[in-house]
Amino acid sequence: MKRLIAVALAAVVLGLGFVGCTPRKTTKVVSPGQDYSLYEMEQPGDTTITPSGVTVPGYRVQIFASSTNEGANKVASEARFKFTERAYVEYDAPYYKVRIGDYKNRSDAEILREKAKNLGYGDAWIVQTEVNAQ
Repeated sequence: MKRLIAVALAAVVLGLGFVGCTPRKTTKVVSPGQDYSLYEMEQPGDTTITPSGVTVPGYRVQIFASSTNEGANKVASEARFKFTERAYVEYDAPYYKVRIGDYKNRSDAEILREKAKNLGYGDAWIVQTEVNAQ
């Protein structure tokens, strides 16, 4: 059984996938003591729900992207101390993206983008994505 799991994980990491299953775009809420798998499998067309519950269309501010999970998690941890909004690490192949906030309207996200720029994230930009309903 351990061998099967190791082979399956290697196939996912290498992007080989499985028939009928694909690695989903995942969101990890950066908070102490919690960890969520970056490679949970789902059937095509399934809805992604973040750990906190229901999602709705909205906006986040992206402050960083990295090809490594470690790099993204480091920036996200630093962001937790600079922002009052929640920090997320989202994997969207081939990058781990650090995004801040959960906004239903763009004007609120624009205020956060300016705050991010003032805090040293000069390349911060707004992304339209699924956000946690509040």
